[in-house]
Amino acid sequence: MAKQYKKPQPVAEKKAEPKKEVALTPFITEGLAKKIFIGFAVVLGLLMVSVSHQYGVSGDENFHRLYGHDIVKFYSTLGKDNTAVTWAGPDSLMRYYGGFYDGTATLISKAVPAVNEWNVRHFWNSIFGFFAMLCAALVAVEIGGWQAGLLTLVFMAFSPRFFGESMNNPKDITMGAGYMFTYVFILRFLKQLPAPSFKTAIGLGLSIAVAMGIRIGGLLLIPYAFLFYGLAMLANLGWNKLFDFSKFKDNVWPSFKLLFLAVVIGYLGSLIFWPYGLISPISHPLEALGVAEKFPVQMAVLFDGKQIQSTQVPWNYELQWMFITTPLFGLIGLALSFMLIPEMKRKGNLLLLGFLYFTLLFPLGYVIYKKSVLYDTMRHFFFVYPSIIILSGLTFNYLLNRLSKNGKYATLIFIAILVFLPVRFMLANHPNEYVYFNELEGGMKGAFGNYETDYYMNSIKQCADWMKQHENLKERRSDGGKLRLYSNGVAPANAYFEGDTDVSVGYVSYRARDQKDADYEIFYNRYVDRDLLINGCFPPEQAVYTVYADGVPLSCVVKKTDKGDYLGAEALKHNDFETAVNLLEPYCRKYPKADIALFNLGLAYLQSAKDAARVQKGIDALTQCLSLNQDNLYAINVLSQAYAMLGNKTQSEYYKEILRQKQQQ
Repeated sequence: MAKQYKKPQPVAEKKAEPKKEVALTPFITEGLAKKIFIGFAVVLGLLMVSVSHQYGVSGDENFHRLYGHDIVKFYSTLGKDNTAVTWAGPDSLMRYYGGFYDGTATLISKAVPAVNEWNVRHFWNSIFGFFAMLCAALVAVEIGGWQAGLLTLVFMAFSPRFFGESMNNPKDITMGAGYMFTYVFILRFLKQLPAPSFKTAIGLGLSIAVAMGIRIGGLLLIPYAFLFYGLAMLANLGWNKLFDFSKFKDNVWPSFKLLFLAVVIGYLGSLIFWPYGLISPISHPLEALGVAEKFPVQMAVLFDGKQIQSTQVPWNYELQWMFITTPLFGLIGLALSFMLIPEMKRKGNLLLLGFLYFTLLFPLGYVIYKKSVLYDTMRHFFFVYPSIIILSGLTFNYLLNRLSKNGKYATLIFIAILVFLPVRFMLANHPNEYVYFNELEGGMKGAFGNYETDYYMNSIKQCADWMKQHENLKERRSDGGKLRLYSNGVAPANAYFEGDTDVSVGYVSYRARDQKDADYEIFYNRYVDRDLLINGCFPPEQAVYTVYADGVPLSCVVKKTDKGDYLGAEALKHNDFETAVNLLEPYCRKYPKADIALFNLGLAYLQSAKDAARVQKGIDALTQCLSLNQDNLYAINVLSQAYAMLGNKTQSEYYKEILRQKQQQ
């Protein structure tokens, strides 16, 4: 009998169970987070305004101060005083700046004439800096709630460069405040679609007016708003409904007209404090935008160990500056921010997250594409920097919500460690927080000689204050005249000694410091040749006071008790070579790192040479000079000539070739 086989029965497939969504549990409740947020914001705001007077006059501030007065004169004379729109002084580009900050700063100063004007301006600047931090945190609140906002506010507050420049940067911090103010209302407008409130539209218009009223760069907020409005409407309505023009009045017009109203308010409102824009509301803003894209400023910048021109910076200039000056909590949070995507998609906030990425990447990509003129580290991107911090705040907020109890505490400890690093720097180096470099760059010591530090002259105030407290400035010169102070940071130096009947202030570059009959000198380390910095030639050996940040010299006071370098240079000018040698020889023995005096000594030896021994002395002095600063082209050129005098053609040609190569760099 044949064996019967049973037909195999199909096995019923087990239905995959839907994945359980992981519940996100905040580390602290929204109510408590909001209370802590408000408390921290109040303390931060009070702290910032209370310390603002301790910061120095920055390199750009006097231009803005004068511009503010010109703006007030323009309006008070109904345009008869038109200096604000025709100024052709050292910074004739000021007319392209909106006048909201500068005009209001001048009005406040005039309202309290008994208070030092610089202190008033720094107080007002700190308000804008605090407002930028607060609004960045409110952006995080709009996306991730109060705990995310609290983290963002803490991260913004302990961003040393942003905090430091909040006191005396009238260009970039103020525009950053305008941008953050606008971001809050753009996000609220998007979240309220398809029926945003009239109140939100007015807020959006006023915030655009503030941003554009400070810098023309605020104009970009208008296409930002329209772009993300379009994307949000597409997401809400779909392609067919959005472009169903028969229903445009019902589907699109109610929100579009509010956005259009906001843009009109923003554009026209920005002109109120901007004389140049007001007299030609279309052509002049467009002209200003064109100037901003290719800012016509050429200056030497120290970047990645090289002195280069601002018109020739590499494509990664801003990216590298952000990488080495953003605290680690910002870099780590940004790197991990991709983890936010699934959660933001689930909550319907993916477009808002995309907005943050766009506001970070688009400006950076645009300046790279346009090959814009860049200088002064990352300060021109203080309107971009908060996007990094907001993303970081949202990332750490997600981790605090997502992880188990032990994971939450571990994350909190990790955050505390990351925050401690810049806090230590800020406390140790107040009021020079803005020269901060992160641990990836090796801090200040890793950056010194490779990147700019006190580029904005902030520490010169400490030098001036020290002089007033420790030196007898009423002492007269031997000729009965006032004491002479020379500085390579003459604008702030003038501000500190303005109206002083005992001290006259003048400019001298660091390379020409032997050319002035100075009693005192104040130098900051910008435009000091890199070799002099890394070879310990700054501060000069006659310095009696130096401002340091983590062991790196930022600026110094030099008391010229020995004027052998100046007197020797004067003798050299008058072809009195023997006197020059007699003055410079002992000076160079006493101060072996005085590179300029060594050069002049070598020149004096050669000019008075009657034998080979004298020529050799000149060569020795020039060689010592060159060992301190290999980029002294004058020393290289004269060394070539000196060896030719000895008949050493090989060495003469060697230095000629070095000179040729350096001139081509």
